[in-house]
Amino acid sequence: MYPFGPGSPELSQSGSLTPALSYQRPATPRSINTFSDQRPSTPRSIAGFSATSAAPAKSLQPHLGDNSSFLNLSSPNPPKHATMVDITPTGHLADKGKNQDVAHIDMSPTGNLMATRHANKYLKIWSIPGGAIHTTLKITTYTQPQPRSREYFVRSHAILSENASLIGVSTHFGLTLEIYNFSKGGSGAKKVQVIDDAHRWAASQLDAYHTNYAPLVVYRPKGDRIDRFFLTRHPGAKKPFWEDATNGIDLTKADLPFLPKFPELAYSANSPLLVAAAGPRPGEPPRPYPTILIAWQMPPISDAKLQALSPVESIRSADSDSESHHRPYRVCVPEYSALQTALPSCLAARGSLAVSIWIPANHTETQLPGNKYKRKPMPAPERFVLSWDVQKNTTNLFAIPNVQACVSPDCRRVAYCDANAGRFIVLDAFTGDEIWRWPDAARNPGFGSYGLLESLHKVTVFEFTADGQTLMVGDVNGGIDMYSVREAAKEPGVVYELQDTTADHRFSSASLFVPLVLDRPKISELES
Repeated sequence: MYPFGPGSPELSQSGSLTPALSYQRPATPRSINTFSDQRPSTPRSIAGFSATSAAPAKSLQPHLGDNSSFLNLSSPNPPKHATMVDITPTGHLADKGKNQDVAHIDMSPTGNLMATRHANKYLKIWSIPGGAIHTTLKITTYTQPQPRSREYFVRSHAILSENASLIGVSTHFGLTLEIYNFSKGGSGAKKVQVIDDAHRWAASQLDAYHTNYAPLVVYRPKGDRIDRFFLTRHPGAKKPFWEDATNGIDLTKADLPFLPKFPELAYSANSPLLVAAAGPRPGEPPRPYPTILIAWQMPPISDAKLQALSPVESIRSADSDSESHHRPYRVCVPEYSALQTALPSCLAARGSLAVSIWIPANHTETQLPGNKYKRKPMPAPERFVLSWDVQKNTTNLFAIPNVQACVSPDCRRVAYCDANAGRFIVLDAFTGDEIWRWPDAARNPGFGSYGLLESLHKVTVFEFTADGQTLMVGDVNGGIDMYSVREAAKEPGVVYELQDTTADHRFSSASLFVPLVLDRPKISELES
């Protein structure tokens, strides 16, 4: 049982599945050391944060839209041990035409559609059941697509609604969000809306047509605002998304311990929560614990506004007598020294659990006389996985190598690819336990071809589907390999063991990560 409850239904896969390979695993999986948060675990126990500044911590209430089912928002205790998985190849997608490396992958909530961004300024929408390209978009961009990093925070694209055939794409310098209708297929996609000044944006993991809250948000630094947009249901509306200005979030009125800049944004996959994560901006003077996590409940949109031809009542001044919609449901300032210079590059949320990956800077700022700072190089061999239980307001942190990584949308798993070391690892996102490893799978009886995992230097991007049961891996030639991710079933009477791979984790001795030890040291001891 995980903090978000049962998983989603399985995705249908075309073709026969490769038989699952038995993966030798320990009765008690090997765990990566975690860091201790020195902040008390009581809600809103934040230094310099007023106990009355946030909205009252009420239990979450689901916002149900058309064809929606009840959302389980309970957060039981996390598992003591992770569940091992079996990962097996199930198929391959390739375009015989223009072959350029895959830079980003996004899946529709049902898993029927997949959108891939390619280096030659093309975006392709694939039909997964048919295994063919449905739509090809040629877009204008002045930035070279690449995996998310400290230097590249552009969110490439997201399928906003499969029902309404809408996709959002970042264009030009990554600050313009263009929305296309791809219902005609082929090259007939039509641009239907442009949203400017979209420095950061996020879309709900649910179909926008089946949500009754704003399923699209845009962060605009000029006013320190997070603007909310909802999908109109009227077929004659001039544009699909309208701004819900009455419920926009003004961060200057949110009564936060400090004002976050350029936050990473994500919707919870099955609850009306918007989560933000922010770290220190490059060039800012250092301050103690500059990391912040914020969650807002998303208020429902009235049915009259959703059905209106032109919901002009929503396009008005955001000033109102009540400012409660600015204030968050939860705020957390994790006190981890390891995150002192880190920025979030991935953020996923489901139920009351949020998981993010933080990339520290490869330098530190040394203060000089006259309130000046000098940049000093510092090795950054790790990234850090931070999990946040929103309802309990507790956090957990562990380290992974500073290589490309992703978080599954269901917040159960983290995967990273270390091509130089020749390994692809899947971890439990909450405990940090290793639950699958390549190339160990190749040593098992019955091993067959594992596609791209056998050529890790060709891997450009990888993402899990919404239910976490399929792993999509893109390569330099524009192809995508699909892998089934299933919980491994133990056989009665079999003792599972995993070879000792502690030495494989080559972390810098100067870092805050500590390999396996019996007595876990405190952060203060690590810093001395």
